[in-house]
Parts: sequence; C-alpha cells; structure tokens
Amino acid sequence: MYKDFFGITESPFSIVPSARFLYLSERHREALTHMLASLSGGGGFGLLTGEVGTGKTTVLRALVSRLPQETQVAIILNPALSAHELLATICDELGVDYPEDASYKKITDCIYQHLLANHGEGKQTLLLVDEAQHLMPDVLEQLRLLTNLETESRKLLKVVLVGQPELQQLLQQERLRQLAQRITSRYHLLPLTPEEVDEYINYRLRAVNCLYNVFEPSLTRQIAKATNGIPRLINLVCDKAMLLACQQTTHQVTKAIVSRACDEVLSWQLPAERPMIGGSRVYAGWALRWGGALVLGGLMSAGIWYLQGVPKASSVVAVQEVEAQPDVSPVAVVSQPVVVPKTVKPDPVDRWQQLKEQSRSERQAMQTLYRLWGYETRLNEANCETSQRIDLSCYQGKSNIEQLSIINRPVIVPLQEAEQPVSYAVLYAIYDDSIELLLAGKRIAVDYDWFNARWQRAYTLLWRPPLGDKTTIRYGQQGPRVQWLSQQLSLLLGEPLSQADRFDQVLLDKLRRFQRAQDLTADGIAGPRTLMLLDSALNLPGPTLQPEKS
Repeated sequence: MYKDFFGITESPFSIVPSARFLYLSERHREALTHMLASLSGGGGFGLLTGEVGTGKTTVLRALVSRLPQETQVAIILNPALSAHELLATICDELGVDYPEDASYKKITDCIYQHLLANHGEGKQTLLLVDEAQHLMPDVLEQLRLLTNLETESRKLLKVVLVGQPELQQLLQQERLRQLAQRITSRYHLLPLTPEEVDEYINYRLRAVNCLYNVFEPSLTRQIAKATNGIPRLINLVCDKAMLLACQQTTHQVTKAIVSRACDEVLSWQLPAERPMIGGSRVYAGWALRWGGALVLGGLMSAGIWYLQGVPKASSVVAVQEVEAQPDVSPVAVVSQPVVVPKTVKPDPVDRWQQLKEQSRSERQAMQTLYRLWGYETRLNEANCETSQRIDLSCYQGKSNIEQLSIINRPVIVPLQEAEQPVSYAVLYAIYDDSIELLLAGKRIAVDYDWFNARWQRAYTLLWRPPLGDKTTIRYGQQGPRVQWLSQQLSLLLGEPLSQADRFDQVLLDKLRRFQRAQDLTADGIAGPRTLMLLDSALNLPGPTLQPEKS
C-alpha cells in the first residue's frame, strides 16, 4: 500500500521468508556453523531451537543453500504426522516409490535401499524437520530407527530437527533418551541485539533500493526494545510504521509513529509488562523470553542492562535508557555495576542488591549452564553428576580469564563483594573491553577490573570429552581415543594423518608441542585441560565465549 509513496517495488518487511532478504546475525551465523559441523561429522542428529520468530527457518534456508551438490535434501514443514505418514512423506520428498498399501517394514526397506544407493553414488542424504516440537514421541523414535543404517564411519541419513523450546522438553522423555544421545550438535537461537536490529532494518530497506532514511538510529533502538529483538515482530512493526508514515505523507518515520505502530502490532503479541532498561552492543537479557527449555534459563522479563563507568569513589552507577544515549559506541562498562532505570525507581542500590540476592544458588547457575549446552535439568539435578548421563563432563578448577578465553566455553564463576555472601554467575561472553555475565537471569556487562576484584579464580564448566571418555590419555595406551588424539593433533600441526592407535614416541612429541603452544605443562599427558584446549582449537560444536563471526 505504501510502495509507490516510498518509491519501492516490494515491501521490505514482508514476513514471508525470502532469499532476497536473508540477513544472518552473528548468532544466526554461529547456529549455521554448528549445524554444518554436525552434518560433516559422523553423528545422526542436529538440533536447532529458538523462540517463535527468531529466525530458525532463516537458518534452515541458509543451511540448504550451503550444502554440497552431492546432498539430497528432504524437508518436512508440517510434522504433525503419524509414524507411517512420516515414512511416506520422506519417500515422497526423496522420490522413492513404494506400494500404496505398504507396511512399516516395506516402506522402511524402500527408504533403506534408497539411502544405500545414494551412499554408493557418493551422495549424502539429509532430512530437515521444521516445527519439530509437534512430532509425537513414537514418530521421533521412528526417525531414530531410520538413522540406524550406517557405515563404519558415517550415518547414511542425517537429520536436523528445528523447533521451539518445547522440543527440548520433549527430548527429555525417558523413552527418547537414545535419540537425545545421538544429537551431536545443539544450538539455541537468540533474538537480535540492538545493533543487529538497526543493521537488519537498514539491510532490508537497502534490499529494495529505498532512497529515504526511513528509520533513524534512535527509532531502531525503540523498535528493538519494543519487539525484544524478534525479527518477525520487527517486520510487523516496521511495516505498520511505514504504512502510518505514508498516511501522514512523511518519508521519515517519527517516534510517535513507531510508538503507535508498536501499540497496534504488539498489544496482542507480548506480555503487558515488559520492563526494559537501556542498552547498546553489550546488553543484558536482550530479547530473551525464556521458557522451560530455553538456553539462557529461567522465566524472565526481557531487559537490557546498560552499565556506565563512574568515578571510583562512587558506589552507584547512573544508567539511562537507550534513547538518552544515542551516540555511545562502543558501550561503556562498569567499575561499579549498579543498575538504575531511566526513572529513579526502584532504588538502584536496592535493585543491584536484589540481583545479587537472586544469584546465591549455585544450582540455578548450573541450570543455566546446562541450558547453554541445550539440556533442560530439574533444579535438584543441576549438578556435576548429571553431566555423565548426557555425554558431557563437568570440570572444576582455578584459572585466569586469559585461560578461560582460550578454553572458550561458558563457565560458572563465584563472585563475592566484601563481607557479603557469594553470588554465582555464568561467564557468557568475553570481549576486548568487557566481560558479559548471566546473573539471576539477566545479562550484564562488566569491565575486567570489576570482575577480577570479585572473582577468586574458581570456575565450573561443562565440556564434551572425545568419544565420551574424560579419562587421561597416556603414553603406552592403545585404542580409538589414542587414534583420535593422534589425528586431531596432526590436523592442528599440519602433519599427515595417521591411522596408528598406539600412544608412541611420535604422538608424545606432537602432544608436547601442542601443550607448549597452549602454555600448558608439556608433560605429554592428555588430561582434561589439554583435551579441553584441543576441543577449543578444533572449534568443536558447543556454546562458546566468542561467537563465530563468519
């Protein structure tokens, strides 16, 4: 309706997915990297979850476009099917002929024969299931059975499940534990940050060659706050705002227009209370509507925490809304992180104290850490022992921030201010000038001095040991883990791969070279720290402190 007025031939904010408007944020690219990594390995399942409208289908389309030509892809968009209907749909997608009255066995045999034929021709077969939270448990079990056909090194059918957070809960069922154990890559997609919202809006306007500066940066931040960074809601608000601007015969949207558009579009989309505190590039709780299986854990109101440095003599940090800080870039970080909303209520000291009080439970921090890895745990099971049931390993130690940056996995860190009880935060991201923490369900940015003054170097992390075994690998041992270690070190050191499965002097020398390069004691023993650093160097799937840039 407003296309002629703005001189464009296509609506830039249509909610219909289009390759022309494909925008991959940092987290979208990281999700895509994880999914591609899961398909290149020997595992059978990849899992991508995210809230409604966060761009899961966008990642799915980008994934398909990046697959090698020798991949045959079957896509199921409506998985509300019975097990038999699922098998028939897979046959239809793959072009497999089957009798109309075929039994389970007959139709499964047809699929198996097709998979074998593809493998013989050097093709990979991939099944993508969107909206997978609607799959019934017996249908998921049927998918697992389809992945049983394999060679010595790879599955003949790879499956990627894409769905809302409820899918995580579904996979926690006892009868689906075998399938859950076969998921080699999990990723939970977060909404866009304020900076990414600005890039997203302008990217779409450029895609249709719009010549007008429709949305000023202050307005994109207003939209980011109102929509919680969810792309689908951003599209709806921007589309409505441009329509209202057309009706008022202005080519530049105003704050009043954006406010009206948000009211009309979001009044039935979002909860009535959406407390927000201003933010910028490093933000807190941005656009996280956490459900039971969401990655960052805990039901929370979407909030952004902007922490601004103050003189050391002060104990209170003045925090303003985003609109009041339009030119701050990069974000300032705290020397004393007390949070104050734009209006002076609640009291900032009380608010910061409340945040610390809500972070006293180490088990709640452990729940958050499990969610970052894609697993939902009950509070009474949020401990190190639970990791053994899901092919993860729990490690507790002491280190410095530089070493944690190299390990590159989120960790639980205890923080303590003078004469106060310990609070537990999850170290979530590391930047050049700041550290990002998950504290009581909020994401906050602090500077290095503030963090080091309260952290006593202790940490707890989860990691995935090679072949599910966390024990050390030593000189003289033999077996698959030794062979894995030799091959991975050869890859990192640029040496020819070897099939040897004995820990000999050659492997010992390679391991010591790697350890020296990582500032580890070159003892020639592949213990947990060495294996964790090897995991990081290989960029194996899992949550990281430094999201992929490409």
